[in-house]
Amino acid sequence: MIELVFLSAGVLLLLSTQFRNQIMAIFKRFSFASSSPVEEKAKSSPVSEAKNGKGYMGNDTIQEPTPLMITPEEVAMYDDRPWRPFRWPYHQTMSIFKLDINHWLDMDKYYQHYIDEKKRIRLKFGKQNFDCLPEGKDACVELMEMVVDHMVKRYPLLFVVLKNGDWATEGKIVRNEVTKEILDMTLPLKQDPLVFISKLAKEDFYIVKKNEKDGLHYLVAAAVPFPGGSFGIDQKIGRNLDVIHTDVPYYETKLKRSMERWFEKMRPEDPVERASWYITWDTMLKVNNIYQRPEFKPNLEADMKGTDLREFNVRVERQTLRRLPRSNAIIFTNHPVFYSIDEMKDEPMVPSLIKKILYEGPEDILKYKNFAFVRDHLSPYLDSLIQRQKDLGIITDETPLKTQPSYPFAYWVKDDTSKNDFQGWNNPSPSYSKAHMKTAGFDTAKLAPNE
Repeated sequence: MIELVFLSAGVLLLLSTQFRNQIMAIFKRFSFASSSPVEEKAKSSPVSEAKNGKGYMGNDTIQEPTPLMITPEEVAMYDDRPWRPFRWPYHQTMSIFKLDINHWLDMDKYYQHYIDEKKRIRLKFGKQNFDCLPEGKDACVELMEMVVDHMVKRYPLLFVVLKNGDWATEGKIVRNEVTKEILDMTLPLKQDPLVFISKLAKEDFYIVKKNEKDGLHYLVAAAVPFPGGSFGIDQKIGRNLDVIHTDVPYYETKLKRSMERWFEKMRPEDPVERASWYITWDTMLKVNNIYQRPEFKPNLEADMKGTDLREFNVRVERQTLRRLPRSNAIIFTNHPVFYSIDEMKDEPMVPSLIKKILYEGPEDILKYKNFAFVRDHLSPYLDSLIQRQKDLGIITDETPLKTQPSYPFAYWVKDDTSKNDFQGWNNPSPSYSKAHMKTAGFDTAKLAPNE
């Protein structure tokens, strides 16, 4: 069956868009169940229990992704789901949703930039961002197999299998049609599994395993080029989650017990996702300006105040959690996505929610996310956007300020349910251009030494 899927993908490259859609309608009808964007946060398909054995189990273990037939050319204009994780009252919880497996490893127009940055950071900083302990090697191999199998099934026109050998005995060779790189994963592996993973997916990966002696979960491997803050993986690897989360507000009082219960019960067929956010005025991935230290950016406040208010972004950390069926390791992914405040200005209540949280959120969270550093500078701009929404009739003085019904996504996601999946999600704001690349002006010459 897999061989037929790959053959069909190669043929579809040559077909017109209209005919491709007709073929895919038939393909989906007889092969995979599809889901709409609105359903993704509340729906998950039943799958069988995990089985023991060699190699990644595929159909017998987890929900299969629906093929998304976008071409490398279409990726350059493809927008991912628009996250809006703003809620009020604002408090610290896990805030998890069922994960539609189609969105485990998403594709968007920033893909090439993220892959290029991963390579630069891996070669420059090494174990500060990429590392694996001996007890994590089996999980890294299993994760590599899972990532490869997911990408070639979800994006058949972007990742083409040149050699489809068995994982346990031969390995595979895959060509990345976006980067044009051939990834030879035949056995014995010629590179670390984390390197192959970093050449396929734009997400960061944390690999956690339970130590049966003390019952705690430890970080045993990580490929994390984009932590956003100033910490490195070398400070976290080999430590348990309690130590890693020491600085996280309310971890001990509110999150720890919930996380422990969740990890104990989590099954391979129960992946989840969540998102957190903070504000910055740049789109740098390894260390955002908001978390820079004086020795690297001594004039940080002046730089911040000299930045056009329309350039400020909400950096959303989109995260997923799932368990590997063979090694029993838990995989935590993180993917930073930038949304300018300007592109969200016509979305009901967004400027109001952001300002409310910046000033009235729990003090420990405000400090942890460094909101106090930017809020006074942003406040007049947010006030102008709030007044604009009132002038346009989007909100009134009587409109209750609360989490929006579409949380954690933009309100207009529901409007795209009838559109073809490969077109991506279309922001209706006149301030938004689908072709605009926030990272187009990225200049490595301006990076601080720790970036």
